[in-house]
Amino acid sequence: MLLKPLPGRDGVTPTDDIEIGWHLHPDSWGHGYATEAARAVLDREFADGARQVYAVVMAGNEASTAVARRLGMTHLGVRTDWYGGAELETFVLNRPD
Repeated sequence: MLLKPLPGRDGVTPTDDIEIGWHLHPDSWGHGYATEAARAVLDREFADGARQVYAVVMAGNEASTAVARRLGMTHLGVRTDWYGGAELETFVLNRPD
């Protein structure tokens, strides 16, 4: 699980946009661990005052797309704002009111 500032178009300089991500060993796939851990991390980040958190996914990564959707994240489409302008499927979750 990761939570960090997204790097800008230069691929280095941190932005004010916060990214959540998950990387699990294949033996752990399909058990809901990424969703469960991400929910806990998001709850903590929002409790600490964050207004929104992004997830960026490489095209074709259906498993990560499914995690983002299970978390209730909204798909924004392909964006090139971060990671040196890479085309990434982008999801956002706003802090609950």
